[in-house]
Amino acid sequence: MANELNIALAKSGLTVTAQRYQAGAAVGSAISCPETGSSGFYSGNMTGTAGTYQVAFLSASANVGSGSIVWSGTAEVPASTFNPASDTVATVTTLTNAPTVPTAAAIATQVRSELSVELGRVDAAVSSRLSSASYTAPTAAPTAAQNASAVRTELTTELGRLDVATSSRLASSAYTAAPTTAQIATAVEGSLLNEADGQAVLNAIVGAIGNTNLSEVSLVAAVRADLERVGGKIDSIPTTAAPTAAANATAVWATASKTITGGTVDTLTNSPSVPSAASIASATRTELTTELGRLDAAVSTRLASASYTAPSTAPTAAANASAVRTELATELARVDAAVSTRLASSAYTAPANSDVAAIKVKTDALNTDRLANVATTAIVGNLIAQANS
Repeated sequence: MANELNIALAKSGLTVTAQRYQAGAAVGSAISCPETGSSGFYSGNMTGTAGTYQVAFLSASANVGSGSIVWSGTAEVPASTFNPASDTVATVTTLTNAPTVPTAAAIATQVRSELSVELGRVDAAVSSRLSSASYTAPTAAPTAAQNASAVRTELTTELGRLDVATSSRLASSAYTAAPTTAQIATAVEGSLLNEADGQAVLNAIVGAIGNTNLSEVSLVAAVRADLERVGGKIDSIPTTAAPTAAANATAVWATASKTITGGTVDTLTNSPSVPSAASIASATRTELTTELGRLDAAVSTRLASASYTAPSTAPTAAANASAVRTELATELARVDAAVSTRLASSAYTAPANSDVAAIKVKTDALNTDRLANVATTAIVGNLIAQANS
């Protein structure tokens, strides 16, 4: 016979031994019980002389199970053939502390629980991710000089308007407002019609006409003729009023070119304040805070195109299932028998320890009687030998 010592444990890969006991004392050395495959089932070959033994299964000095066995010296004695009146051995074929084998569903649930972190990362269909055909490797990040050049190109129109130094424009302290039309008329009238000029004009008229009494009509005609001789027809002189200072300013402002020639403008009234390069850079950073905030790692730490490997075609469901089976080959190999073939809890019978103790009492008594009989036979033999001598 072989493999009389058996125990099923929930864990594989253990080193299990069986130690025999009688009357609470260890008998012989521990018996090795190697694992069958990777199933968590451990078996060993019973050895020793005939008798009833209590067996403790040990792993790393820990008791992982126990039981009893009736041993004939060469084979296990079935309980059905044991006669307490004549036999000195009995058998108990069921182990205590038999483990409960979890169901496949329970195992699957536990596997899902164990892999909850990893499975939680599969939060979107793989097909929704970027395919290798759609991937474009990034180019090198532009240099500071290239960025500056691009900004200049973008601001070409605005920068083109800064075509001279601001200090070359008219200073506000040097600016004199243009006179109004009323001021111009008053000045002209005062210049032409002061007393000295008026008298000179009258003297010239009198001299020209020979101090002759003239009517108002003839005098006006003579003055008009004299004026038209130099300045042309008085009727052709425009009678439209001169534009106001505000109208002049509006017309100047409406001119598209606004080019000032023939002088230097040092300071302009209401001229805008031009920010410094540092303040422009700071304002640009503030404006781009959201976008710059996304540059939270150096570009060199991201995947380089040379390091990118395009993903292969996603495996089929069958290929995935096959790969899972291969990955779990060790564990699946331990499911080497149908669960229904294992001992049900309802079929388990605890060992009759009280009966075993009673058997031990009887066997101890039988041994005492046999020793007594042996002693008696020896005495009788001596007496017969003496009688015959």
